[in-house]
Amino acid sequence: MTDNELLNQIRQSAEEIDIPDSITPDQISAKLKNKKAPVSHFHFAPARAISAVAVFLFMGILSGITWNAVYHSSNNAAWESAISSDAAETTDTADGNSISPQPDSAKESKKNAGNLYTIAKSYDQIYDVLNSSNAYLEGEYYTDTAGADESADMATEYTSDYAAAKRDQEAQKLSEKESFSTTNLQTQGVDESDLIKTDGSYIYTVKDQHVFITDTANGNLQQIASLHPELNTADSILELYVDKDVLLLLVQHYDTSLEESSSHYYIEGSENSAKKDSGFLPLEDVSTANSVETAYSTILYVYNIEDPSSPILQGTTTQDGYYYTSRKIGDIVYLFTQKTFPQNVVYQKESDTEGRIIPCINDTKIPYDHIYLPEEGNCGLICSSFNINHPEEVIDDIMVVYNYADIYVGNNSIYLYQNKYQNNEILTEIAKFQIDEGNINAVNAASVKGNVSDAFAIQEYQNNLRILTTSYDNNDNSSNQLYVLDKDLQLIGSLEGIAPGEEIYAARYFENTAYFITYRNTDPLFAVDLSDPSNPTLLGELKITGFSEYLHFWGTDHLLGIGYETNPDTGNFLGLKLVMFDISDPVNLKTVDSLVLDNYHYSPALYDYKCVLADFNQNLIGFAAETDYSDVDYNIYAWEKDHFTKKRTTSLPNAITSDSVRGIYIGNKFYIASPTDIVSFDISNDFKEISRITLQK
Repeated sequence: MTDNELLNQIRQSAEEIDIPDSITPDQISAKLKNKKAPVSHFHFAPARAISAVAVFLFMGILSGITWNAVYHSSNNAAWESAISSDAAETTDTADGNSISPQPDSAKESKKNAGNLYTIAKSYDQIYDVLNSSNAYLEGEYYTDTAGADESADMATEYTSDYAAAKRDQEAQKLSEKESFSTTNLQTQGVDESDLIKTDGSYIYTVKDQHVFITDTANGNLQQIASLHPELNTADSILELYVDKDVLLLLVQHYDTSLEESSSHYYIEGSENSAKKDSGFLPLEDVSTANSVETAYSTILYVYNIEDPSSPILQGTTTQDGYYYTSRKIGDIVYLFTQKTFPQNVVYQKESDTEGRIIPCINDTKIPYDHIYLPEEGNCGLICSSFNINHPEEVIDDIMVVYNYADIYVGNNSIYLYQNKYQNNEILTEIAKFQIDEGNINAVNAASVKGNVSDAFAIQEYQNNLRILTTSYDNNDNSSNQLYVLDKDLQLIGSLEGIAPGEEIYAARYFENTAYFITYRNTDPLFAVDLSDPSNPTLLGELKITGFSEYLHFWGTDHLLGIGYETNPDTGNFLGLKLVMFDISDPVNLKTVDSLVLDNYHYSPALYDYKCVLADFNQNLIGFAAETDYSDVDYNIYAWEKDHFTKKRTTSLPNAITSDSVRGIYIGNKFYIASPTDIVSFDISNDFKEISRITLQK
């Protein structure tokens, strides 16, 4: 529709509309003097001047008297809808002020996370904080709720009796099933989603908008299903979970629309020249524009896969924002998304009826008393919890307004940690949230010196938090620290000034001992005794060339390192490196063996622990690596007679990226799986290839 056609349609509709008193010319003029309409990006329509009456009607029809100039409807229902939404949003008090709705008293009251994040007292307070941060992300002017279509043949939820019977049957199946590998995790007992999973019988693989399900019986590969949810063209399946007879898909959803807005320009002195009774505003120009707006949301699809060849949709949950991460503890999923807020929040709050500012979960806005506010922030970290047996029912939800934070999830708590530069030094601010069967509540907040550089440098153990950091002085000289905080994030122990001039590259905690790698030109491995949390004690130090980016315990007496070999004099990289440390005596750390892979320059195993297969019981070490010519190989090693022994190297198709490959074992069969191909091998027959399959949509 052209601009002229649009204006003609508006004028025709205007003749049939009664203008409410609240938008008479005098009222509009008073409001426009104090407000500027937001200017959207991606403009391509020309400016034009029209009469004030047409402006009133144009804004009324498009905005529903909310003044954000977004088109809704050209009939009275739009006016009534906007007015009723605003009425539900606020309540007028005797003094004329507005208050937000009362919180849900049925839920446990949320607590402040110390002084770092405090619970909002109203939606207006949230708008004020967001507006003061002047938050804006180009291309995401608004974020609307994006719902998922429900399947017409959605299965009935399990009853409690049926679920109990299923659990008993599954326990029997698992006891009879061969052992199989699982996703490499940051915290044992806290599951994480991934591109590829197995349940010991089938391999589930994500590729764009499809999930391929492959039968692995006896290593003979057979694709039995290609699951394709009803998604928009731009949507994609990110990762998945598999739990017994339940398959969970995490989908990034995009809802793009063409919106229309207007901007108003005044001429100096035009107010004096306008006639009071003319019905015209002192406007010289009105610019109408179209803008492409994209709303982002994350959808959790839950399928019953009792029959893996025919998955049945059980339900969906939709949460505003980009997918950030997720965790699964038992039957409870914790979903984290991130939302960037629009500019001019105070101005747009009048139209915040569909989650454009305050995010929604399943079309319901997060209550203000579940929202944590800092002094300022331009993003919202949204966390909600669901039971996989009741996927459409939200157990709890919170939003933390922030700029950015990393997430660590222990068995009982969620920790958000972020860097802050203060008084010429870097601090790590930590906020703790207790989790209990899906319920989420803040505990406290604290700060420690330095920044966290490795995902495994932070760990919750016996209600204490251990954290390794690296700090820098004014001359950029580095040193390292270990801090122990109690259940309330009170400092109870510390060890500072470790390895001056070096930085922490990798870390691991084993019960009451911390192991970590620092690096300058050599690779020191340190061991710290944490048996007395109030007095961490350095036990031993071992220096070798190169450095490890990833550490993995190999039994109780050894520690596997994956990293780089370097020249100790120049620091030049010489190739990938495997190293096995003897940690049986933490005071006298030793290197048992090291292997330099000089034909590889990179492996995703160094930076994404999900890409690593390291299984002591099966004696398997597997990872993908890239050659100097960008070819990708998958390497399988074993630890035999105190040496690394290569079992197999398999070249992968050029179209496969190294970070999308996973090594899986089921019984005595080994599988190299990617989003497009799976190959099986017989472990008991020198890893001889058994079967190969290319997955089909």
